[in-house]
Amino acid sequence: MLEIRDITSSNLPDAARLCVAGKSLSDRPRAFTREVELDSTRCKLSLLREQMAAGGKAHAAYRDGMLVGYLEYHPIEKALAPLEGESCHVVQCVRVPELLERMEVEAALIEHAASHLPSSRGLAVIAREKVWTACGFADAVHEASEVNGFERVLWWRQIGPGDPPKFAAVDRKLPRIPGKSRVDLFAADRCPWDRYVFDMVRGICDRMKSDVVVYETDCNKRRNVLRSGVSCAIAVNGLFQPWVRPHRLPDEHMIRRVLEDSV
Repeated sequence: MLEIRDITSSNLPDAARLCVAGKSLSDRPRAFTREVELDSTRCKLSLLREQMAAGGKAHAAYRDGMLVGYLEYHPIEKALAPLEGESCHVVQCVRVPELLERMEVEAALIEHAASHLPSSRGLAVIAREKVWTACGFADAVHEASEVNGFERVLWWRQIGPGDPPKFAAVDRKLPRIPGKSRVDLFAADRCPWDRYVFDMVRGICDRMKSDVVVYETDCNKRRNVLRSGVSCAIAVNGLFQPWVRPHRLPDEHMIRRVLEDSV
């Protein structure tokens, strides 16, 4: 039997437990050590506590007592998503590792969330490839994402009267530095895997510091998310790289090759 519970202080660790879940320990890169996991998990839960104090909510799904799914969403006025609007909510994180039960668990989590938002205009979620129609969403806006060749889609589930939010424009004015490689980190603590990638890029840039200039933007602050048009990203010489979620995890060799070729 599937049970949906609110995330509270009593089960707060379950908000991050599925983030690093895999089929086995070998699923993880060697550098993703237990210490890295604990540090990134601590940062995610600390950010979540702040967001919940500002009106954010999170729910976990359990089947026969086992954690199988997680959903997190926030009032748009506080959400760390590049969306502008009012009186609605934004899904920031959803995680159901098991493919065979994903549709059922995601639908149950969304229904539970919608039932907690009687005065909201609706729920919005930004997706790249995932289709959200099975959970009662309709695609509201399609546009090019920050990464060339990819699209970002605003999915909208209407709850009350009112229009869906709109995307904040991506700021691509990241001028090159003659003789150097410019690396822009739009860093956030939303995801342990993204934090791992940011630290990996920082380490490589530090070893190449004579050739690389790093600029960091704190995307744990909404004003920076709206100004940059991204919630989490990495750009090299003004070109955004497919290195953070939902894209595949890069390795050090890939990152170093891109940086070397960009000088």
